[in-house]
Amino acid sequence: MSDPINPYDDLEPESPRVEPAARTSEPGAVTAFLRGLTRRCPRCGSGGMFGGWFTIRDRCPRCRLRLQREEGGFLGAMTINYVVTAAIWLVVLVAWLVVDLPDVHVAALTIASIAIAVLVPLLFFPFAKTVWAAVDYLVYRSSPEYARDAAERSEGNGGRF
Repeated sequence: MSDPINPYDDLEPESPRVEPAARTSEPGAVTAFLRGLTRRCPRCGSGGMFGGWFTIRDRCPRCRLRLQREEGGFLGAMTINYVVTAAIWLVVLVAWLVVDLPDVHVAALTIASIAIAVLVPLLFFPFAKTVWAAVDYLVYRSSPEYARDAAERSEGNGGRF
C-alpha cells in the first residue's frame, strides 16, 4: 500500500537549502550594526560610503552592496535620526531640571532645546543612513533569494533590485 497523500504538502514549496559554507563570509548582526555606527559598509566593512556629509553613494565602492534600494528608503534613517535626537533631548531636559529646579530658566532651556533639535540631526545624519543600511542589509540577507553565488551578489543586493 502506498503512503497516503497529504493535502498540505503542496501549500509550501520547498525552499532551496543554503549550505553553511556559502554564508561564512557574511557578518553577524552585531558586526553589521557596529559597521553602520562607524559609517562603514554593513557587508564588507569598507569606508567611503559618502560623497559628502549628506550624500550617501548608491552602492558600496568595494562590494557593490546597494545602500538605498528603493524610493522612500530614507524613512528608516529619518526615524533613527529622530529617535536619537529625542533621546538626547530627553537626557538634557532631565539633567537640566535636576540642576535648575526649582527656578527653571525657560528661555535658556528653550534655546538649548532648539540647538539640540537642529544640530543633532545634522551631525547624526550619516550615521543614521549607514545604520539603516545595516538594518536593510540584515533583513534582505535573510530572504532565500539572497543565497546566490558571489558573482550574482556582486551586482548589489542579490542583483534583484
